[in-house]
Amino acid sequence: MESTSMESILCEAIRLEFEAQAPLACAGTAGGGGSSSRALNDAESAKLEELVVANKALHAPLDEDVSQLAAAAPTPAGTHDPELINIVNLTAVAIRRLIKMAKKISAFRNLCEEDQVALLKGGCIEMMVLRSTMNYDGQKNSWHLPYSDDRFSTVPADVLKKAKGNIYQAHDRFIRSFEPRWRQDERLVLLLSAISLFVPERARVVHADVVRLEQHAYYYLLRRYLESVYPGCEAKATFLKLIQKVRELRRLAEEVTGVYLDVNPLEPLLIEIFDLKHRAAHF
Repeated sequence: MESTSMESILCEAIRLEFEAQAPLACAGTAGGGGSSSRALNDAESAKLEELVVANKALHAPLDEDVSQLAAAAPTPAGTHDPELINIVNLTAVAIRRLIKMAKKISAFRNLCEEDQVALLKGGCIEMMVLRSTMNYDGQKNSWHLPYSDDRFSTVPADVLKKAKGNIYQAHDRFIRSFEPRWRQDERLVLLLSAISLFVPERARVVHADVVRLEQHAYYYLLRRYLESVYPGCEAKATFLKLIQKVRELRRLAEEVTGVYLDVNPLEPLLIEIFDLKHRAAHF
């Protein structure tokens, strides 16, 4: 259960709006037929652009990283499906890049090291799932991985059926309820990723109030961004839907984490992320 309710998020966003800038007229008409929008101010644009620049860490060619991963990976053994093991370990490449991306965000860099580690360990799966929505092909039921060679250019979602539990069904429900227009809007996905990174309830967070302030700032920026691209009522409705998606994402991430806990052998970074050193020593 999330300790921060939807109502408190909305109240905080409204409070920030009135404190941060002079009151402006609402976008759209009272009847909802207006098409006007409220452009981002300079400070808002700069904060959003910082995410766009940080995101470039995810655009480097995958080939070299994948080759190193394949060379370092041990031969799959035991009862786990080799294809599932390969795909799970491939996500280590994505997580490394998400870490690089986070370190390019000034609000993240300004946190103490303990909080940086706690947020990355707690949020990397949610951010990775969010990124995967952009590369998902619903017609082919697969992910297209850009900047990669032929071996990993396409990953079938059916591989999740080989994992323990109902992860395939849970993922399918989430990704199909994530509207195509959201998946195609990289700035929107980046804002959701920032919200999923700055979560004060993560385990071992030291300065929760500082993290909460940053998360509220990104909730506010998400609302303002939606106001800048959608007419009034549609912007508010979309904001509410996306808040719900953040909650669903956290539940899905817990199920995805269960897949990692069940797969062996794991790439070293994944062992570190999930605090599985004792498990690795056992195997």
